[in-house]
Amino acid sequence: MTLMECEAREVPQLIAQQIAANAEVLLRLRKRLQATPPRYALTIGRGSSDHACTYAKYLLETNLGLITASAAPSVVTIYQAQLRMQDALVIGVSQSGRSPDICRMMEVARRDGAVTVAMVNDSNSPLAQIAEFLVPLYAGAERAVAATKSYIASLTALAQLTAVIADHQPLLDALPRLPATLAEVLQVNWEPAIQEFKDVQNTLVIARGFGFPIAQEAALKFKETSAIQAEAFSAAEILHGPFVLIKKQHPYLLFAQTDETLPGIVALAKKIASLGGRVILSLAQDASVTAAELIKIADLVLPMPKSLTAMLDPIMSIQAFYLMVAQLAVARGFNPDAPKNLSKITETF
Repeated sequence: MTLMECEAREVPQLIAQQIAANAEVLLRLRKRLQATPPRYALTIGRGSSDHACTYAKYLLETNLGLITASAAPSVVTIYQAQLRMQDALVIGVSQSGRSPDICRMMEVARRDGAVTVAMVNDSNSPLAQIAEFLVPLYAGAERAVAATKSYIASLTALAQLTAVIADHQPLLDALPRLPATLAEVLQVNWEPAIQEFKDVQNTLVIARGFGFPIAQEAALKFKETSAIQAEAFSAAEILHGPFVLIKKQHPYLLFAQTDETLPGIVALAKKIASLGGRVILSLAQDASVTAAELIKIADLVLPMPKSLTAMLDPIMSIQAFYLMVAQLAVARGFNPDAPKNLSKITETF
């Protein structure tokens, strides 16, 4: 078993520890934000961490009405722009917490009076020291170049942060049940997906809403571990041009969750099927009529546990994907623990 797969299998236990350990600091953060309510939120991240930041955007905007933008650190580090961030909630997400541009952006935000939060795996890192609030990821040592457990830990930390700040009771109730559900994910069999993607050179990964950030992450992992040129698209955007890429008998991965986005995913799946494309579907178990309709369209339905809430379903899907793509890489003759031309920590300026 590769390091990547081993580390992905550590997720359920570490998430249980993380949720318990971060409860207190998130309550303090809520009190701080109640005293000085932010006008908007800004996220800082690169690579997989930036995909987690996309998840933060959907969480914060739908549950708090807080407009959330992704920072371009080079605006500060290279162009020397003077940004006004005193009314912002600024969240930096980083596995290492050491990239100079992310640290510099956080430093400027705190100096300008923003409420700053660092979500890092290394609590002694520079980013952790700069931010006003530290929310550790508790993912432990991650040796494989392709991040797995630190990405999932970022998602769960962001979900818990949102649940606490918004006092969102259904999400607060669902989070403690997430580790057990992630343990169920370890038992699902996505081997048929390996056969679907083993010999392809390119594909599309499609989702919408809370699922779009994991489509971004899955596309990255297809590239870095298996040398598959995968691109992530929102189900709302793919019809604007990329749909011309659909080919007969070619597999396309769809992540879906049972919320308001599902009817649109059903309509898109029908269009892909009408062109002869193969719909490979990840969808948590749900008894809704719309879910049943989507399952009928799919050429391959990947097994998943029961849904806890649409906001958390993508976390289950990406864990199952990690286990599959680590094995897919090996099947294609690659080592997912040490992808060609890549290093574990990338520092940008």
